[in-house]
Amino acid sequence: MDASSTPTPDSGLGGPAGFTGLRYGELVERRAERQPHRTAIIHGDERISYGQLLDRIRAAASFLTEQGVRPGDRVVCYSENRPEILIALYASSRIGAVFTPVGIASPPTDVGYILQDLSARVLLVSPHTVDAGREVPGVDGIPILSLEKVHDLALPHLPAYVPGPAPEHRPTADSAALVVYTSGTSGHPKGVTLSHGALFFNGVNTLLGLDIVADDVTLVNTPLSHVAALNTLAVATLYKGGTVVLDSKFDAGRCLQQIEQFAVTTMFAVPSMLTLMAQVPGFTDANTSSLRWILGGGAPMPPELVALWASRGVPVLASYGLTEAGPSVSFRRATDAALKSASSGTPALLTDLRIVSDDGSDLPPGQVGEVLVRGPHIASGYWGNETATAETFRQGWLASGDRGFIDVDGDLCITGRSKEIIITGGENVDPAEIEHLVVQYPGIRDAAVVGRPDPVWGEIITAVVVCDDTVELEELQQFLRPHLAKFKIPRVLERRESLPRSPVGKLLRRELTPISQDTPVQR
Repeated sequence: MDASSTPTPDSGLGGPAGFTGLRYGELVERRAERQPHRTAIIHGDERISYGQLLDRIRAAASFLTEQGVRPGDRVVCYSENRPEILIALYASSRIGAVFTPVGIASPPTDVGYILQDLSARVLLVSPHTVDAGREVPGVDGIPILSLEKVHDLALPHLPAYVPGPAPEHRPTADSAALVVYTSGTSGHPKGVTLSHGALFFNGVNTLLGLDIVADDVTLVNTPLSHVAALNTLAVATLYKGGTVVLDSKFDAGRCLQQIEQFAVTTMFAVPSMLTLMAQVPGFTDANTSSLRWILGGGAPMPPELVALWASRGVPVLASYGLTEAGPSVSFRRATDAALKSASSGTPALLTDLRIVSDDGSDLPPGQVGEVLVRGPHIASGYWGNETATAETFRQGWLASGDRGFIDVDGDLCITGRSKEIIITGGENVDPAEIEHLVVQYPGIRDAAVVGRPDPVWGEIITAVVVCDDTVELEELQQFLRPHLAKFKIPRVLERRESLPRSPVGKLLRRELTPISQDTPVQR
């Protein structure tokens, strides 16, 4: 499926030339023209000014054109976090190509599927992924290009500067700019198609929903292959003219050091990241005073974790987003960070929400149902997958698959995933509700709740935990009884060394099958 065949809502913003600022990354280029000497990106010992960033974007655009990349072609980038991802992304956009970032956690088989699914024109690799890139199934016949010069390999690589940059492509609002692959719940990943118009309005939503200022220093250490890191903070910070501190991966101790070293003011974190930072020796004395706020997402934020960071004067702003929404849907206000820990905040200004029952009828405030999302920032659909597109994008609304409600203040509160609902004895159970309580039990460091097949109850509530050996099922049940209905109490306890999570900390429930008969289980 190409951009012309992707189902798109009528944005009313099309036309042969779109409008100024529409092209994905154009606002970064315009920012660079206005403040070329300010620092745009810090990566290790490297500092890139906005002027240098613009030169490198233009040079990369010329390079890709010389390599045969044309408007509508797909460029896949397989790399850890580094500035060249953003450079290649904006260069692709400048010449009308469609960009797909793929993180290093993706195995070569997944990369091979993505290349085939997109009919990719080129594959970009880093020195860290070049060997894996060459092992990607089906890569034969697809040019492999390097993000930087590799001395012992004769691979074409992105230049830092070229005279006479490639001419700028002017997209329509509905033409594809970015395809981001999501893990999904089963089978192959799905490519979420985000148009130039959707990404422009996601930027508007984000800048109106978050207090991002021109002097912000934003730490990005979750993969740029995920739209939360890419579009919510990195891109928005560059739009405002701030500085992005880019790290290849999250390390709790190094993160605390970087906050102090660079006077970081904003960052994105999932709950596990904040928990690990709090467990670093010396956390109590760590200097986090520069932080104005931390944007939380990827998983529900435990209230006690919000309270811990609030005690340090750092609000954790829970947000709700979806790759299919670009991702911005709602943001919590800083003043509500500690007071309304269950809230994901008010919907972004360009976003409409509905909470619907199983039959599709609207539910009043306070009642739990599926969350539907609408707005100009919503994806066009899934690349080449009309069936999945029809199932998720319904009459202008994105069916999120998440369950939640709107509270009396108009805030969105997420209670769980529709697809993760456990049905035990005819009762529906949201696992997230139980998980929030299980992780509060002493000795449990991480937890997931799943349904295991049971001949009597259909499914039996099972807690899968990372814990100390002292945790006993009966004691955990006693701890939970005051807080949960009887049918929600776990009846099985499984222990693991760790839980499967995505690179941004999202729990991968589908991988929580019993691993062997030797798995420690209590009933």
